[in-house]
Amino acid sequence: MRIALFAAVFLLAACTSEPDAAPTQAPVPTTVEQEPGNGPNCGNANSSVVGKALGLRLQGQQQTVDKAVTTCRYVGSGMPVEVRFTTGATAATFAKAKPETAKAIEGFHDEAYEVTTGQSETAQHTVTARKGKVEIQVVSPSGVEPSKKLINDLFGRI
Repeated sequence: MRIALFAAVFLLAACTSEPDAAPTQAPVPTTVEQEPGNGPNCGNANSSVVGKALGLRLQGQQQTVDKAVTTCRYVGSGMPVEVRFTTGATAATFAKAKPETAKAIEGFHDEAYEVTTGQSETAQHTVTARKGKVEIQVVSPSGVEPSKKLINDLFGRI
């Protein structure tokens, strides 16, 4: 009798309990191409422009904006690829953000520097240049010269 009563209570509890909540998932970043627009934005640095200049296959980008900084992250290279636009840049803010390990690039826009981290197949290159009040930074595995080419192209687009 006790077993039958226990089984009945168990079945009743199972039938009346609320279902488990559905698991939550993090939102998937948007990787759609944006139309080119006025000023520094990811539409002017879409994945086809960036991929062609850097010699990489990129499938799209995600844009984030934080005050004066617009960051474009790209999908598809295996290593991080990023273009960052900063508006309102000055010589003082540029110098303040420049890492101690940076190497100046002479004669490239108003001022520029490059930093390489890692070695050989895992090297990441960061090239940053300021022209007027706009700073463009490119982070990629492609090297300094392709990054400089991209920065030239991007300054021409904005």
